[in-house]
Amino acid sequence: MTDARIVRTRAALHDSILALATHKPSGEISVSELAAHAQINRVTFYKHFASPGEALATALSIELDEARKRDGHHPPHIDAYTWYVHALVNQIEARRQLYTIAFRERVEGTVPLMLTRNLNDVAAAYLTKRRKKKPTVPDVDIDVAAAFIAAGTMSAIWVWTLEGDVHQERLFENLHHVLPEWFHAERKTD
Repeated sequence: MTDARIVRTRAALHDSILALATHKPSGEISVSELAAHAQINRVTFYKHFASPGEALATALSIELDEARKRDGHHPPHIDAYTWYVHALVNQIEARRQLYTIAFRERVEGTVPLMLTRNLNDVAAAYLTKRRKKKPTVPDVDIDVAAAFIAAGTMSAIWVWTLEGDVHQERLFENLHHVLPEWFHAERKTD
């Protein structure tokens, strides 16, 4: 059982980092500022996170996991990876200002790195399952292929977010064209 104080502190830090990062890059948010906003002290902050960037990545990762759980399992005509990317893009839309700031930040880079890792994990799991189905995945190293696909997808999402006026449909149309054809072989319809 988790101590109620820890739960409250985590919730306060979660809300505070999201509020602050909606107005400026996490690399410009000091621990003192974040702690004051969360109404805790710096020592307490460091019991939970090493930096405001880590706090932001954790908060956004939790939100993305919750969004995926709300959306449930993907429909049969959409592969698991694309379904995850849909959940991610919807989450970015919901916090467009925060993600735009995070993607413009050149030094910190915590948010794109966290998202790339999540995309990599989902791509690796998808490709591993695809190895057991026909048509099979080509004889590629799953880790290499997943990393390549995740990094490319993240770069496309990054551009899409910063352009600001491109519709989701256009992003997915582009992803469908640039990802390897064998990657989408599981799809029943396009």
